[in-house]
This record gives sequence, C-alpha cells and structure tokens, in this order.
Amino acid sequence: MLKPKWLEFSEEINALDDLEKAYSFIQQTTQDRKAWKWVILCVYSAMYGFAICALKGTNPDRVIIKTKKGDRLINFAEAIDRCQNPLHMNMTVTSRHLQLNDEQKYSIKKISKEFRNNFVHYIPKSWRIEVSGMPAIVRDCLEVIRFLALDTGNYIHLTKNQQRRVKSFIHQSVKILNQQGIIIR
Repeated sequence: MLKPKWLEFSEEINALDDLEKAYSFIQQTTQDRKAWKWVILCVYSAMYGFAICALKGTNPDRVIIKTKKGDRLINFAEAIDRCQNPLHMNMTVTSRHLQLNDEQKYSIKKISKEFRNNFVHYIPKSWRIEVSGMPAIVRDCLEVIRFLALDTGNYIHLTKNQQRRVKSFIHQSVKILNQQGIIIR
C-alpha cells in the first residue's frame, strides 16, 4: 500500500511559487517568445497573491467578501486598490501602503486587463502581441511585488530564507529584463 503524499500551500507559499515560476519563464523569453504568456500569468498571480498576504495580516476576513452565495476572495483590482489605501494597510506602527507611480499603474493595467484576461478567457482569434515593451511592464510589476512581499511592514509570514528567495528571484529577473534592452530608470 502506498503511503499518502501531501502538497501543502499557504497564501505566501503560493505567491512565492508564482514568483519562482515567473523567474523561470523570464529566463526562457530570449529563446521562446511564447514564454511571455507564462511570465504574464505568473507575475499577475504573484502580485495578486502578495497583495492578499499584505492585506490579510492576521485576519483572513480582511480579504473575504460575504455574499448570499457564500464567501469569495476580493478580486485582483480590489486587492491592488486596497493595498494603496492606508485604511486597509495600516496594521502596525511600521505599516506602509502601496504608492504606485504612473508607469506602474500603466503596467498593472496592461498585464491584468489586456494580457492576462485575454489569455485566461481566450476568445478564438488571431492575436499578435508586441513583446518589445514587455520587459518594462514586467519590471514595473516586479517592483510592486517586491514592495508587497517585503516592505509593507504588515504580517506576511515568510521565513528569512523565503524572503531571500523573493529578493533573489526579483533581482535575477530584473537583471535578465535589463539585458533585453529596457532603459534602467
């Protein structure tokens, strides 16, 4: 008889896994343009996951909406909006809310509404995507992920090793993206 094997996730481990997969696909983009699809999906998922972690703190009800049909998680747009609101983010004396610059706002909109939603809810069509701007969009989103994962001052349950991995995945990803010709700001 086989001994049962388990796969265990938390919000933080799920978001960290998404970030790790994004890094893996970013490495592939120079040889395989289709890897950008997976970069987009993973970066979006990591950003959403770390936004939920930052908002949740020690109370999962902070990210749940109660409806007649049952509880549901707040959506991506609501999570990003709440992360920008001090009323939702201030949990400790060191808490900081997300402050997006114009480029980050543009990149989040592009990655979520234009790219991610069209990949996930693919309508039969011929779709051509210019990938030359993709490194800058992804880099902006990685900056947001870094802040949400490491710099909010809220209760995000990452070990020191997991924090190092977040830093490393982002650093290595940005290094690759910079080599693809984006302008370093």
